[in-house]
Amino acid sequence: MSHSVHAFAPLSIPIQGTNLIEASAGTGKTYGIAALFTRLIVLEKMPVDKVLVVTFTKAATAELKTRLRARLDEVLQALESVANAAEDSDGLNQYCEREHPGDVFLKGLLQQALAQESQARLIVRLKAAIGDFDNASIYTIHGFCQRVLRDFAFLCQTQFDVELADDSRERLLVPAQDFWRERISNDPMAAELVFRHRETPQTMLAEIRPFVSRPYLVFRRPENGLAAARTDLQQAWENIQGRLKNIEEAFWQAFDGGILSGTFFKKPSYQSLFAALWHAAETGRLPPSDADSLKRLENLRADVLPKKLKKKQSLSSQTEAELHGLGLLGEKLQAAADEEENALTLLKLDLLDHINQALAEQKKSRRERTFDDLLLDVFNALQPANPHAQALAEAVAATWQVALIDEFQDTDPLQYQIFSEIFIRQNKPLFLVGDPKQAIYSFRGADIYAYLQAAEDAQQHYTLATNFRSHAKLINGIGALFQCKNRPFVLENIDYNPVGAVREESRLSPSRPAVQVRWLHGNETEPLDKDVLRKRAAEYCADEIAFALNEAAKGRLNFKERPLESGDIAVLVRTHNEGSMIAQALKSRRIQSVLLHRESVFESPEAQGLAALLDFWLNPRRTESLRFALSGVLFGYDADALYALNQSEAGLLAWIDSAERAAQLWQQKGIYTTMQHFSAEHGIEIRLLSDGNGRSLTNYHQLLERLSEENEQSHSPASLHQWLLAQINLAENGKAGDNNVLRLESDEALVKIVTMHAAKGLQYPLVYCPFVWDAQDNKAHDWQILHRDGGESELLAEHQLDDDDHTQLADEEMAERLRLLYVALTRAEEQLSIYAAYCQDTDDNTFAYLLEGHADSTREAVKAAYEGERKAGKGAAEMAMLKNNWARFINKQAENENTDFVFTEDTPPSAAYHSAKQTEVQYQAADIPPRGFEYIRHTSFTGLSRHVKAHDSEREELQPSLDAAESHIRPSENVVEKIDHDELSIHHFPRGTNAGLCLHDMLENLDFQRSAAEQSEQILETLTRHGFEEKWLPAVMTMLDCCRETPISGKDTLSDIQPSERLPEMGFTLYMQDFNLAALRAWFAQPHLGLPPECIEAAQRLDFQDVQGYLNGFIDMTCIASDGQVCVIDYKSNYLGANAAAYTPQAMNEAMGEHHYYLQALIYAIAVGRYFKLRGLALPQIAVRYLFLRGMNGTENGIWSWDIDAEDLADWV
Repeated sequence: MSHSVHAFAPLSIPIQGTNLIEASAGTGKTYGIAALFTRLIVLEKMPVDKVLVVTFTKAATAELKTRLRARLDEVLQALESVANAAEDSDGLNQYCEREHPGDVFLKGLLQQALAQESQARLIVRLKAAIGDFDNASIYTIHGFCQRVLRDFAFLCQTQFDVELADDSRERLLVPAQDFWRERISNDPMAAELVFRHRETPQTMLAEIRPFVSRPYLVFRRPENGLAAARTDLQQAWENIQGRLKNIEEAFWQAFDGGILSGTFFKKPSYQSLFAALWHAAETGRLPPSDADSLKRLENLRADVLPKKLKKKQSLSSQTEAELHGLGLLGEKLQAAADEEENALTLLKLDLLDHINQALAEQKKSRRERTFDDLLLDVFNALQPANPHAQALAEAVAATWQVALIDEFQDTDPLQYQIFSEIFIRQNKPLFLVGDPKQAIYSFRGADIYAYLQAAEDAQQHYTLATNFRSHAKLINGIGALFQCKNRPFVLENIDYNPVGAVREESRLSPSRPAVQVRWLHGNETEPLDKDVLRKRAAEYCADEIAFALNEAAKGRLNFKERPLESGDIAVLVRTHNEGSMIAQALKSRRIQSVLLHRESVFESPEAQGLAALLDFWLNPRRTESLRFALSGVLFGYDADALYALNQSEAGLLAWIDSAERAAQLWQQKGIYTTMQHFSAEHGIEIRLLSDGNGRSLTNYHQLLERLSEENEQSHSPASLHQWLLAQINLAENGKAGDNNVLRLESDEALVKIVTMHAAKGLQYPLVYCPFVWDAQDNKAHDWQILHRDGGESELLAEHQLDDDDHTQLADEEMAERLRLLYVALTRAEEQLSIYAAYCQDTDDNTFAYLLEGHADSTREAVKAAYEGERKAGKGAAEMAMLKNNWARFINKQAENENTDFVFTEDTPPSAAYHSAKQTEVQYQAADIPPRGFEYIRHTSFTGLSRHVKAHDSEREELQPSLDAAESHIRPSENVVEKIDHDELSIHHFPRGTNAGLCLHDMLENLDFQRSAAEQSEQILETLTRHGFEEKWLPAVMTMLDCCRETPISGKDTLSDIQPSERLPEMGFTLYMQDFNLAALRAWFAQPHLGLPPECIEAAQRLDFQDVQGYLNGFIDMTCIASDGQVCVIDYKSNYLGANAAAYTPQAMNEAMGEHHYYLQALIYAIAVGRYFKLRGLALPQIAVRYLFLRGMNGTENGIWSWDIDAEDLADWV
């Protein structure tokens, strides 16, 4: 750096100007901030609310509040513990050494404070400061901006009482859709462009969303030359079409004559090309512009074709002219394709502008602000264009006397501009604390260049020079790696400044090498596949951990004078896939582990599953949400289970019924109670526990708590579901709150598997880095932000990048990988294990960069060196080069007594973990009798009828997961026969879940007074919505008319019953105090009820718990016939045979018994009876009619009847 760097001394540094404090890993950053804060309160006599402290997360804010308050308490306790401390310096020193050994700052602070004022006055001021600490100005960056907007609303020109709102999808989607309507729908060329490229408002928004509300971005807008390029292409194509036959003949003549090289001209490829050209000419379209076609046409360009001929061959001038014409067409196609890319880029940039403007307009009339809005509003208010900007900056600066900004390496240009305008330009003391070597969050919007700009602007630079985390040889070993290069982090002005150590020796006993480097190839000389290396790295790492724990179990490896434990070990990985490999390898060695990360619980699969489940509750007919939920971690359905459910209308109806009951309970009792009932009914928690999935269960409970907390804010079910979706969206974009971070408290005793990003700020005695040799493929991004020398941040589409841009981008990506490596290596307290290997992209690997060449070698020079070896000896030479670089580095360190490296190629001993403390105990399940308690529960017919005792002969084929309905339909039956359309009838209509739902949907919305033909459009729409072809319309309409015109009560048909006399989809909730199974069996067996034997016998096999609670359900139709008869109608789509004659009373009796519909009929009758009784009406006789839709033909066929007298019904009503 151009500035001189001084050691940070909190008691003596000047409190003035702009100060940059670099806090390398483990150097006590929080301790330093607390010390400076305490000095400001004690020595500089500032009130606690006049010192601004800003950090970037709520968790960090909470930690800072605790540490700062504790520091003040320590000073007060010292003053109160030593009487007359100003004169009794020995007593004060003894107290400090006894209570705070090694704390030089506290001793120095007390000495200076007592020299300035009396002990009594100090005590009074400290007590006042501690008493006022709740008013301390310690904020997140968003909290700071929120206070500015609240306290200075007039100068900010914002509304008072701004409320925070979630950053929902709809907030951006609505303006994106507006843009689509206003800009694209009215522009035929733009509409055709987005259609060709399959763009939608959602896809375009997904691309540009990360760049919304980032006003510092500069766009590189390409010129729109699409119209001109298409005109040129059309002319070239028209010129070719008239000559296409001659061109093709000339090509094949040259090909068959052996002039064209077979290496570049493959016969099938050019046959396809000419076929496509002829097709385009015949259909009036432009020729194909896919990558393969463009490559084939490129071979025919005038500047390329001569290089593609066989040696000593040439083409006639006529043939050349013909083929060059196709090459020119290829150029025009490529030019048009390039201009399409430019036009699309312009559209997306215009969309980004439109959204930013729309959001600015929304804020004029709305009080809601997102977290991003808070920063943006303050930023905009401080811009020179705002007439109040200077007054605002002065007013905010006057509020605080000093500002301390923590974790400043994670800032961005917008945040730095805010602090710059308020504090730097107003000459207020500003301390920026951070470590550029640990700037690893660019994917969240952090910008290392903003930090570097602040470093350039700062007047004083300080560094924390002592590491409190690791011992000296480990610190020096890590330092040796990064000191191999003058620019160890590629970018200028990010240096590695050596630090000292508090501890000289390791706390491991016996001591182990500080840094172990394991070469994964052993003595092999040929490269290995990357997947093989990854597996080997995981296995070797697990073996080393098992060996270490076995040594500890035998008393041969201690940490802090106790045996080393699993919780002392961490394995750092970059991806969850790598973490899963480590976890599996450890599990096979009987070592328990946990994958930790700082991700939000809303990023978990459980959150996705709950969102789908709640969506299904709110929309029970939306079965795709059910299938998504069932296939997830909460239910664990595999493909076979989902297929079986798809074939079972009964099974699906059971889920729909359960969802309807859940939705009703949710409305009444809230989400937590509902999930308890639902989980008990479907065994969610039991399943998670039985799978050994403790992490999933923890996530599930944490999500329920968060949902319950939000539910208490008077959320309706629909709005709570929207809130959950918004949280998932925020988490996916890295914007989730700290209270949503996954809970990890129960994992302390396990080996930690931690992502490198999540490990920042953490530390572990033993750290293993098994995958740091893998450079990993850089993911292609649609957009890139590149930083220019003038300080601008330029947004470019991928296709706009030139060679210099690609070089800069590669440098920046390598720089971030090196910073991530630094974070990973510096987590270790006692020992660090690094795994090294060669893979094909080693020239982009961090260690390859650090170890190759001389100290001034650039990334490009290192890359060139490895590429040279690759050309000379392929992978083996490259691998030898990397291994030699490691060996040279290790040998050099062997001469350095301040480091302690070991390089090993041996295979670690394979072993399982055998703990000396724990022995394998064989447990046997306790014989605990079932508890006899009652509780209010919700159930339904489908919930009851699934519990059935089978005949002995039926037990093997019983499917207990299916409710009583059309579950007898076999998958093989759900196939439509190939029959002429004219012969199709309702008996050929597909069977299964979807068919049943479709027919119920039609009948629910049918006007029974009108013929089906009059409602054909509505019926066809229902068919189409459920995925059925129009060919079924005649058969379905015939069925509906039969249903309308078949007598159900006396001579009355459904078409005779007036709308005022019928109630479709009658919902009910019945409180049943004693719905007793024994009483039910006895009641159904009474001969005078007229139930068929099949139903009476089936009732004896019912086997559910007595109901003390609620029965829920819906009746398809309740109506009153002309003779006053009360009818309960239920539609059944069961398939009983190939024609109406199959729907005999006997067949229907068997179906009613098999699926326990008689029980459903009784429940429906009870519901109707209660309906009458609650209105003070006499109980009627209930005429139950089950309409088997496929069997109705105007006669009694297809109608199952059962009349329940009022006297019999009174037993239950």
